[in-house]
Amino acid sequence: MPRPRSGGSAHWQRTTPPPADQYTQQPAIALKEIGVRPAWRGTGSAPRIHDELLLTRDEPYVTLMVNKAAGDGKVHAVYRSWGYADIGQSQPSPTSPLLTVMIRATR
Repeated sequence: MPRPRSGGSAHWQRTTPPPADQYTQQPAIALKEIGVRPAWRGTGSAPRIHDELLLTRDEPYVTLMVNKAAGDGKVHAVYRSWGYADIGQSQPSPTSPLLTVMIRATR
Protein backbone atom coordinates (compact mmCIF):
# COMPACT_ATOMS: atom_id res chain seq x y z
CA MET A 1 0.00 0.00 0.00
CA PRO A 2 1.41 3.41 -0.89
CA ARG A 3 2.20 5.88 1.88
CA PRO A 4 2.75 9.63 1.67
CA ARG A 5 6.33 10.87 2.15
CA SER A 6 7.26 14.38 3.20
CA GLY A 7 10.60 16.18 3.06
CA GLY A 8 11.63 15.11 6.55
CA SER A 9 10.86 11.43 6.12
CA ALA A 10 13.57 8.79 6.43
CA HIS A 11 12.80 7.85 2.82
CA TRP A 12 14.27 11.13 1.59
CA GLN A 13 16.91 11.43 4.31
CA ARG A 14 18.53 8.18 3.17
CA THR A 15 18.56 9.23 -0.49
CA THR A 16 21.89 10.35 -1.97
CA PRO A 17 22.32 12.75 -3.49
CA PRO A 18 19.55 14.62 -1.66
CA PRO A 19 16.51 14.92 -3.95
CA ALA A 20 15.49 18.26 -5.45
CA ASP A 21 13.24 20.46 -3.33
CA GLN A 22 10.42 20.09 -5.86
CA TYR A 23 10.08 16.46 -4.73
CA THR A 24 10.38 17.00 -0.98
CA GLN A 25 8.52 20.26 -0.34
CA GLN A 26 5.16 18.52 -0.58
CA PRO A 27 4.07 14.96 0.14
CA ALA A 28 4.88 12.27 -2.42
CA ILE A 29 3.35 8.82 -2.51
CA ALA A 30 5.74 5.91 -2.00
CA LEU A 31 4.95 2.77 -3.97
CA LYS A 32 6.25 -0.22 -2.03
CA GLU A 33 5.46 -3.09 -4.35
CA ILE A 34 3.32 -3.97 -7.31
CA GLY A 35 2.98 -7.37 -8.85
CA VAL A 36 0.65 -9.59 -10.76
CA ARG A 37 0.37 -13.35 -10.94
CA PRO A 38 2.49 -15.01 -13.62
CA ALA A 39 -0.54 -15.74 -15.83
CA TRP A 40 -1.31 -12.00 -15.99
CA ARG A 41 2.25 -10.82 -16.71
CA GLY A 42 2.72 -9.26 -20.12
CA THR A 43 -0.98 -8.42 -20.41
CA GLY A 44 -0.71 -4.78 -19.34
CA SER A 45 -2.43 -5.49 -16.01
CA ALA A 46 0.39 -4.13 -13.81
CA PRO A 47 0.58 -0.69 -15.46
CA ARG A 48 -3.23 -0.43 -15.46
CA ILE A 49 -3.35 -1.21 -11.72
CA HIS A 50 -0.53 1.29 -11.14
CA ASP A 51 -2.24 4.05 -13.12
CA GLU A 52 -5.63 3.42 -11.46
CA LEU A 53 -4.01 3.69 -8.05
CA LEU A 54 -2.41 7.01 -8.94
CA LEU A 55 -5.73 8.43 -10.17
CA THR A 56 -6.99 8.28 -6.59
CA ARG A 57 -4.04 10.21 -5.14
CA ASP A 58 -3.60 13.96 -4.61
CA GLU A 59 0.21 13.91 -4.24
CA PRO A 60 2.05 15.37 -7.26
CA TYR A 61 4.77 12.69 -7.33
CA VAL A 62 5.14 8.96 -6.80
CA THR A 63 8.44 7.43 -5.75
CA LEU A 64 9.79 3.90 -5.45
CA MET A 65 13.05 2.08 -4.86
CA VAL A 66 14.29 -0.74 -7.07
CA ASN A 67 17.22 -3.09 -7.05
CA LYS A 68 18.74 -2.55 -10.50
CA ALA A 69 19.86 -6.19 -10.53
CA ALA A 70 16.31 -7.52 -10.04
CA GLY A 71 15.28 -9.62 -12.99
CA ASP A 72 18.63 -8.92 -14.66
CA GLY A 73 17.64 -5.25 -14.91
CA LYS A 74 14.19 -5.89 -16.34
CA VAL A 75 12.33 -4.52 -13.31
CA HIS A 76 14.22 -1.23 -13.50
CA ALA A 77 13.55 -1.06 -17.24
CA VAL A 78 9.83 -1.59 -16.70
CA TYR A 79 9.63 1.31 -14.24
CA ARG A 80 11.57 3.52 -16.66
CA SER A 81 9.08 2.60 -19.39
CA TRP A 82 6.30 3.75 -17.03
CA GLY A 83 7.90 7.20 -16.84
CA TYR A 84 10.01 6.87 -13.69
CA ALA A 85 13.45 8.52 -13.61
CA ASP A 86 16.42 7.72 -11.38
CA ILE A 87 17.11 10.46 -8.81
CA GLY A 88 19.51 8.80 -6.38
CA GLN A 89 20.34 5.78 -4.31
CA SER A 90 19.30 4.50 -0.91
CA GLN A 91 20.22 1.67 1.41
CA PRO A 92 17.26 1.38 3.81
CA SER A 93 19.12 -0.97 6.18
CA PRO A 94 22.70 -2.19 6.56
CA THR A 95 21.72 -5.61 5.19
CA SER A 96 19.70 -4.40 2.20
CA PRO A 97 21.18 -3.94 -1.25
CA LEU A 98 21.84 -0.48 -2.61
CA LEU A 99 18.58 0.57 -4.25
CA THR A 100 17.89 3.08 -6.99
CA VAL A 101 15.37 5.77 -5.99
CA MET A 102 13.00 6.60 -8.85
CA ILE A 103 10.26 9.23 -9.20
CA ARG A 104 7.62 10.44 -11.63
CA ALA A 105 4.59 12.71 -11.67
CA THR A 106 1.35 11.04 -10.59
CA ARG A 107 -0.50 12.38 -13.65
